[in-house]
Amino acid sequence: MRCALVFVLLASLSVTARAQVFTGRTMEMLVPAVVGQTASFRIAAPSAAAGNVYVVFWCAPPFTGQSPITIPGVTIHGLLRVDLHTSVSPFSGVLGATGSAPHDIPIPNQATLVGYAWNLQSVDANVAAQTMWLADDDLALTVAGAVPSDLVPIAPGSFQMGSTQGRPWEQPVHTVHITRPFWIGSHEVTQAEYEAVTGSNPSWFQPPHATYDPDRPVDRVSWNLAMSYCVALTALEAAANRLPTGYEYRLPTEAEWEYCCRAGTTTEWNVGASLSCSQANFNDNGSYCVPPGETVTVGSYAPNAWGLHDMHGNVEEWCLDSCTNDTPNYPSGPVSDPYVSTGSDRILRGGAWAIYPIACRSANRFGLGPSNRSYVTGFRVVLAPVR
Repeated sequence: MRCALVFVLLASLSVTARAQVFTGRTMEMLVPAVVGQTASFRIAAPSAAAGNVYVVFWCAPPFTGQSPITIPGVTIHGLLRVDLHTSVSPFSGVLGATGSAPHDIPIPNQATLVGYAWNLQSVDANVAAQTMWLADDDLALTVAGAVPSDLVPIAPGSFQMGSTQGRPWEQPVHTVHITRPFWIGSHEVTQAEYEAVTGSNPSWFQPPHATYDPDRPVDRVSWNLAMSYCVALTALEAAANRLPTGYEYRLPTEAEWEYCCRAGTTTEWNVGASLSCSQANFNDNGSYCVPPGETVTVGSYAPNAWGLHDMHGNVEEWCLDSCTNDTPNYPSGPVSDPYVSTGSDRILRGGAWAIYPIACRSANRFGLGPSNRSYVTGFRVVLAPVR
């Protein structure tokens, strides 16, 4: 009944010109719109809005304008960002202390939906006080095609990052909250994948140094080259309508990387208290798991609990974060979606075919200059929210 009153008030709106005030309400996309999957969004609002009734308006095609509105006898804050006269309102409810609960939007698995676009904007009201607030932004959504099958979906969650068993810059162990879902490559980027995007293959492990295998991980890739690959891949997937709104291909943050490597485990390696040559490709304290010492086809070893191969060994993997000379930079308390953007070096994770097991642990960190290229370094990508 209270929501119905909001509709009645909105029915009498008219456009006017007057100063507007930001309302503190924002539309937040939690899970992007992809065919065959369920998108999700919520309204974030200040605690003072708790108890207000809200309606979310769905406008297709998207509405590019914005304008102030008036309703006789009603105080309105914010700008109208959808065409209310041609929209529908599929979601309504009552705001809580931080906004609304998540709302799901099932996207049918139909190719004809790829490219479908629409806007969402919320309106909430204190009916007794005859006051309404419009969200300060809207969600401009476009349905993306199915993401590549070699990407593994990762749900939000929390984990303990770091270790007391390693070097000081792996400490203190602290709680990290990953708040947004993302996808990560089930394996490291291969030589064939890299060449398909960039037209080149910088790897050492190809003729004349090794037998060519297009499914070996690409190596001798600097952080700069890995970043360029991600930019190019993002452009290609966007052109093919396979890039979800607000997402991009990029390197994982080191928090995302460790979250995925651990896959719910708390031991030093995601396979337990030790690492063997039957589980990964590394240097077993002086004896190569794969003599005479080289990379192997991605996926040659069993995946971790989340379906990810070679999180230990094969090639070290670049992360998005910066660092300076192995300087400790972990916080002492809980953090959400951490990312360090300052520092002369870039983070590497996971160890490699030539590296001892202690440096292949889930928490092990290493810093190297962004232009450095080595036959032990490669990377994997995430399809993740734009930072």
